[in-house]
Amino acid sequence: MSINLASIHWRSRFFLLLIPCVFGLLLVVNFRTHAETTGAVLTPPIIVGGDVLPSPKILLVSAFFPLAKSKHTLRDYEMWLSQFLKPISTDIYFYAPPEMEALVRKCRGDLPITINTTFASPFDVAPLNGTRERYDAMHVHDRERGRHSPELYAVWNAKPYFLDAAVKTLTQAGKDYDFAFWNDAGSFRAAHKYAGWPDPARVREVWDEGSSLSGEKAEDLVFFPLAGIPDTSFKFWTQDFGPVDNEISEGSFFGGAPRAIAWWRSTFYAYHDHYLALDIFVGKDQTLINALFLLFPSRFINVWLDDPAAPAHTGRSAQAQGGLGNCGPEWFYYQFWLSSRSVQDAMRTLWNKGAWLPWHWGRTRTPCRETRVITMKDLLQWRFGNAWAPPQHTIDT
Repeated sequence: MSINLASIHWRSRFFLLLIPCVFGLLLVVNFRTHAETTGAVLTPPIIVGGDVLPSPKILLVSAFFPLAKSKHTLRDYEMWLSQFLKPISTDIYFYAPPEMEALVRKCRGDLPITINTTFASPFDVAPLNGTRERYDAMHVHDRERGRHSPELYAVWNAKPYFLDAAVKTLTQAGKDYDFAFWNDAGSFRAAHKYAGWPDPARVREVWDEGSSLSGEKAEDLVFFPLAGIPDTSFKFWTQDFGPVDNEISEGSFFGGAPRAIAWWRSTFYAYHDHYLALDIFVGKDQTLINALFLLFPSRFINVWLDDPAAPAHTGRSAQAQGGLGNCGPEWFYYQFWLSSRSVQDAMRTLWNKGAWLPWHWGRTRTPCRETRVITMKDLLQWRFGNAWAPPQHTIDT
């Protein structure tokens, strides 16, 4: 058998040339993997106008109290808890009854978490203590009473307390935060790329822009995502009409700086107690949130996916998938919106992979767009007219 020495020599040279290429590729992959892994934990400083600012410290607050009557199973919640607690590296303060602590720790894994098991029920928190009978009585006034329960009302209405109490408890322990947010435990329901969420630089950007637009100090602004805007009939609403039963606010995520959170807790329960004393239905937190939007519009900044006046809607195809493109579940658009630009790109890629599903056929696969910050005051004046002014508020908060 003859051996082609020239061929062997050529292959050897090719192999030697290939070694540095492979080594370089491994370095790139290792660097990117290291950056993506550590980037979820480390928060680099933010540069604004040439000035280096410390990255804001962010806290997420959540809770899980199983209900006797629930729209979802415990297995559903365990899956959603895992989607939230395992990948999100942001500091978390979590409320649960004692029997749920093991499940919460299992879902969190090795990441740090503070679990408060003081309360067996949300009815045990100070603002709701002693309200059980009244909540039972007002259940008959709920137009969705077949889906809701007094226990669910308590979970919803305990959120302002949970958020503010968590911030104050940690402050007393020497842990200060620049921003804190309530996040529903079951709000991450599908695969995602979020880790250090919400992104500190993005949060700073949103609050700086909100402050500029509203004329209010950033530390006084409360953020809520929006599902819609009030019907035009609410132009003449006053506080005596009670909570606003309209699809406007989303209660699954909200927050701001500690000072704004303390104001929100005080204001929410002042009006909650006022309406409850008048036997007016306050079981659904969103209706009370909506009323406070109308009374104190200058205190709120928002994101609204369907905002027709936003530049992000310009040139959008009528056949496009979703209000701003392929953005996943639109109720949770704020998750994408409050993430870094690189994570937004990763989510666009993830959502595009699902665009082959049959119910997406025939729709334009438009990548998800990032829309603007909007103030509640500007939004309501756009809706009701520039002459509209918030109605008088007389409840001491």
